[in-house]
Amino acid sequence: MYIHICVHNISIAFTIALILSAHTTAANMPHRGQLSAQQEFARKSAQFAVNLFNFIYHKEPQSNIIYSPFSIQTCVGMARMGATGETAAELDRGLGFPLNDEAAIANTFHNILADYVNSPILKIANKIYIMDTYKVQQEFNEIATTKFFSSAENIYFANSEGAANTINKWVESKTNNLIKDLIPPAALDGETRIVLVNAIHFKGEWKHQFPKEATRDDNFYLNEVDSVRVPMMNLKATFGFAYLHDLDASVLEMPYKDSDLSMLVILPSSRTGLATLHEKLKSFDLSEITQRLTPTKVMVKFPKFKAEFEIELKEALENLGMKRMFSRDAEFGKMLDSDERLQVSKVIHKAFIEVNEEGTEAAAATAVIMNRITSLGGGEDYYRPFIADRPFFYAVINSKQNLLFAGQVAKKSA
Repeated sequence: MYIHICVHNISIAFTIALILSAHTTAANMPHRGQLSAQQEFARKSAQFAVNLFNFIYHKEPQSNIIYSPFSIQTCVGMARMGATGETAAELDRGLGFPLNDEAAIANTFHNILADYVNSPILKIANKIYIMDTYKVQQEFNEIATTKFFSSAENIYFANSEGAANTINKWVESKTNNLIKDLIPPAALDGETRIVLVNAIHFKGEWKHQFPKEATRDDNFYLNEVDSVRVPMMNLKATFGFAYLHDLDASVLEMPYKDSDLSMLVILPSSRTGLATLHEKLKSFDLSEITQRLTPTKVMVKFPKFKAEFEIELKEALENLGMKRMFSRDAEFGKMLDSDERLQVSKVIHKAFIEVNEEGTEAAAATAVIMNRITSLGGGEDYYRPFIADRPFFYAVINSKQNLLFAGQVAKKSA
């Protein structure tokens, strides 16, 4: 894993790739029911995001973290459409999907993805790469095309360098060149059969922009005593705000212009309260947090920051109960039009975020790589202060409370 942190304009990018290999041994307004399904999906997705974040946090507690729970869910969700048996059940439980209801899962993703098909600021793209001379089953292809807006392309994985270059170029083109080299050539070989890829790029302007002339260096506390100087943005405006006793933290929602997206910031009361906050979030319904906010005049001090993060997610997903898809017992019999059996060999995730006075740019990508399974194993003038001068948690969410991006700022950007 590598991490690179800087200070610049606001951007977010994410990519994820899921790689499978083989083995030879045998937008209209939703009705009430849809809305309820979307709310339940948002609730369980938020829990998945928190559980995954806690795993990452314990690996990198002092790091500036950025990842996309939605990108990961979407990419692994495509793989779920080709899964059967206990593999499918593990994915449903681990990702918070309706149990054994492929149609409901596919429709939920479709309802979210369809909202942003023509969005100028949030781009979500899915892609399926298939080993040359192979093809996917018709039903799987239809779901991927109509529900996930994904297209399929044949590629020769045995030429690992050329295949990786093709996939990586696609990812770059979908993330404004923010996510590079997602797939290392060593992750692909002649046993690779399918690579599922999701890429997200977001570039939004704040509804209330921070005046650049008000940005000045200020203290950011690493603990109760030690601090570093960081560029701190300053703004007075009306935002959704609350102090939540059950989290012992202040919560601020900063909306983006011309969209249903906003950045949610959860700031612990204590300079060393981030670890405790993560524990409290485990039993907290993050999907309902905005309902507890009220329009408030707030004096915001918020650091400019930039972060990159990369992680191979096998250990994290196994930790969340999704072990079978990585084993020789994996069941993906509804994906490939072949007798070969598939297992996931890698799930690769890369993310980027940049926050400044004008807004946020972010990108992410996820890849799932599947191989052939082998026989081897206040008052009118009073502004409530919101001073983010200590480690905090943040997320970019939409109006359906889906967490598109999430992370923490724990130290100064490099």
